[in-house]
Amino acid sequence: MVKFKLGIPVIATVQKVGNKSREEGIAFASKADDMSFASEFVSTLVKNTFKFDTFSQFDSIDSLDMNPSYRFVRKIFENKDEFVKQSNNLARHLYDQSIHPHISNGEFYVIYIDGCIINDETVDAVMLLKTEAKDNFLTVSYENGEYSIKSQLGLSTKHLDKGCIIFNTQSDNGYLISIVETSTIRQDGRYWSNNFLYIKEIITDFQHTEHIADFCSTVVRQISKGNPEKSLDLVKASRKIIQILQNEGREVNTNELISSLAIDEEVASMLLSYKREYEERSGEMPETFKIAQNAAKRKAITKANILKIGSGFELKVLDSSAIIEQGYDDEKKQNFLKLYYR
Repeated sequence: MVKFKLGIPVIATVQKVGNKSREEGIAFASKADDMSFASEFVSTLVKNTFKFDTFSQFDSIDSLDMNPSYRFVRKIFENKDEFVKQSNNLARHLYDQSIHPHISNGEFYVIYIDGCIINDETVDAVMLLKTEAKDNFLTVSYENGEYSIKSQLGLSTKHLDKGCIIFNTQSDNGYLISIVETSTIRQDGRYWSNNFLYIKEIITDFQHTEHIADFCSTVVRQISKGNPEKSLDLVKASRKIIQILQNEGREVNTNELISSLAIDEEVASMLLSYKREYEERSGEMPETFKIAQNAAKRKAITKANILKIGSGFELKVLDSSAIIEQGYDDEKKQNFLKLYYR
C-alpha cells in the first residue's frame, strides 16, 4: 500500500479548452492565481476522486522528450517561473488531441502543489484537471439586512471527469502519475490518457493480483458454463484461492495458484489452454508475485465461491473442505444437493 499525503496547492492557471474538430478554440491563461486558500477543497477533491493503488508514467515511442506533456511538465518542475507558459503549452496540446466528436469543451486547470509525501519521499507535484460537466450550487449572501439565494455552476469535490497528479520523482522513467478518467474508449477514445498524456501503467504486485484474480474468476465462470456438472467442485476450489488471496504480502507461485482449480485432468488441460490464450493476448504472467489484498477484494474472484442452483437458489461455500454431494432424483426428476455439517 502506497503511503501518501497531499501537499499545499500554491498556484494555478485556468484555461478554456474546446473541441478542435468543432473549432471551439482555446482561452489561454495570462497569469497564475494564488491557490493557498483552496487547500481544503483540493484535499477533499483528491480524497474523493483519486486512488493511489495503481500508478502510471509518461510513455514515448523514441524518447520521453518526444512526449509533449512530459516535456512541458518537466520544464515546470525545473523552473516554476515557466508555470504560465508551460500551462498554456499543455492547454494547446490538449486542444490538439480534442478531436473526438464526443469530447466536450471545459475548463483546464493546472495546479502546482508543494511538499507531497509519497512513500516517505517529499516531492512537489503538478495536478492537471479537465472539467466537462459542472455541478449546480446554491450560494447564500446577506446584504442590507436581507438574504439572497443564487444558483451557481462550479467544480464539485465529489466528481471529476479527468485528472492526474504528476509527482516530481522518477523523472527519467516518466514520473509517477495517478490518474482519473471516467470516460470509456467508446465515449471519447480515452483521449486524456491515450493521446494527451500518453501514459502506460506501472505494473506492480497490485496489478498482478488483479489480473490473476480476474483470470481465475473468468476461467471458473467459463468452464462451469460449459460443464455444469463440474460447478460444485470448481466453487470449492475457488474458495481455496480466495483464502490464499487474503494473505497480504504473501509470495505465491502463479502456476501453483492456478493449478488449485485443476479438479480433474480435463480441467487441468483447459487451464493450460486458457493461460496460453491469456498470455498471447495480455503478456506473460509473472512466475511469482506478492499478494495485494485490496486488489483481490475488488475482483470477481471473491464471488467465485457462490454456486448457482437452478434459477431460485445460490449456495455460498465458505470452506473448501466442505462435504457436499450432488445427485439426481429419478423419481422427482430433479437435481439435488446434500450438505453435511456439524
